Amino acid sequence: MTIHFHVVKDEIDELIEFLTSENWPFHGIEAPSPTQIREAFMNHYYTGDSVKTIWLQYHEQNIGLIRLFDLLDSIALFDLRIRHNYRGKGFGKQALQWLTHYAFTHYPHLIRIEAHTRVDNFAMRKTLYNCGYIKEGYHRQAWEQGDQLFDSIVYAMIRSDWENQTRTPIRLHDVDF
Repeated sequence: MTIHFHVVKDEIDELIEFLTSENWPFHGIEAPSPTQIREAFMNHYYTGDSVKTIWLQYHEQNIGLIRLFDLLDSIALFDLRIRHNYRGKGFGKQALQWLTHYAFTHYPHLIRIEAHTRVDNFAMRKTLYNCGYIKEGYHRQAWEQGDQLFDSIVYAMIRSDWENQTRTPIRLHDVDF
């Protein structure tokens, strides 16, 4: 099951339909309103020099969305959403492998790509691990959502690991402090 990727240009109505079609429990705003999405689009949240938004398409249907941002910096971040009915089928892994390749080949100044996710988002954590991303940090009560605080985890892919298809271990516990 191969997916195709298409850079979002001006498809605001498609973005609104996609983002309001279901809740996104592991994202800051679980249920964005059409007004919020439209305002964000007008403020270059989805398109611009420092951000690219990409559709994940399967059988010509928009099944997912990648938002790759901070592209003018040396460290990029991303947001990945896949429709509920398409989760657990390997599309997340395909998307993450594609976005990693895309980011490092189209933005040669990037030294790393970071992913921050809630500690209880096990599907994303597993996908990050399976794509070679290294768990680098744990942030206590760092994810505010609604009236709750969650711990979060940060994973990263550094350019040299991607180029050499390796995993450089981190030295988090070399000293007790």
